[in-house]
Amino acid sequence: MAKHRVTLGRRGVAALVAAGALVIGGATATMIGTGNADVLDALTSGTTTTTVLPDLAPFTKDDVRGAGKAEVSDEYGAPTGGGKAALRLSTPTGSDKVSYYSTEDSGTPLAEWIPTAAYSAYQGAADNPIQFPSLQLIVDYNGPDVAGGYSALTYEPVYNEGASTTPDEWHRYLAGAGKWCSTQVIPGVIDSDHTKCSNDGAKLLSDYVTGSPGIVVQAVEINQGSGNPGLESAVDLISTPSTTYDFELTKPVIIPPITDPPTPTTHPGTPGEHGGGWGNGHGNGNGNGNGNGHCGC
Repeated sequence: MAKHRVTLGRRGVAALVAAGALVIGGATATMIGTGNADVLDALTSGTTTTTVLPDLAPFTKDDVRGAGKAEVSDEYGAPTGGGKAALRLSTPTGSDKVSYYSTEDSGTPLAEWIPTAAYSAYQGAADNPIQFPSLQLIVDYNGPDVAGGYSALTYEPVYNEGASTTPDEWHRYLAGAGKWCSTQVIPGVIDSDHTKCSNDGAKLLSDYVTGSPGIVVQAVEINQGSGNPGLESAVDLISTPSTTYDFELTKPVIIPPITDPPTPTTHPGTPGEHGGGWGNGHGNGNGNGNGNGHCGC
């Protein structure tokens, strides 16, 4: 199997080995791509929920520049179904950046992300009111057996028609059904004139799968900046083909359900002599076939 170094982000310090690795990825939640809250339940059904605590494991820092900062916080609460906290992101200036990635689901084909990739996001403040954190998939479009093929596919709400950018409320973005741009040329999908989302470079994930049938994901990443001055935001419930990541300050306490105590087992008394009925507590019949009490317990 071919192996190559993948650098995440423009100045990412993390290296992922595995050309064959494919990663994947309260207030009212706005459902992008469909319009009702039942979609969130359907999206996460069949997956496990991983609680991400303040140490951020299993996420790893990729690129943090300047005053860029990420921390678990309850400042903005959490989206519906997201507990009490979320991952708080801050980029005070246009040169600040913060990004974290996970490779827990490494090995999943990009096609499996189309029905599953999603995240919830909140904007508390922004110099540019249309900016929100983005979701990224680090991909190998050549597949595991061919060298090269690195690119980062990026989903941003602003480049997806119908995706709300209203501030001060949580939104649920069904990113797998949306459009993604690529940082690199991908033969048959993205040419050199379309490597930016702002230049008509946003394509459906199905377009990438069709153009590069062997495309795999190496990491799922949450990214903010650079070029996002004054953006104060939060993300939560990052969904991949197998996992939904819920950021919390403390591990949830699971209280077992209260059940009724078991019903005591009763035992009948001993039949009386001469065919008497069921006797009293000592099992004594009266000998005439009629017991002198109910079952002896």
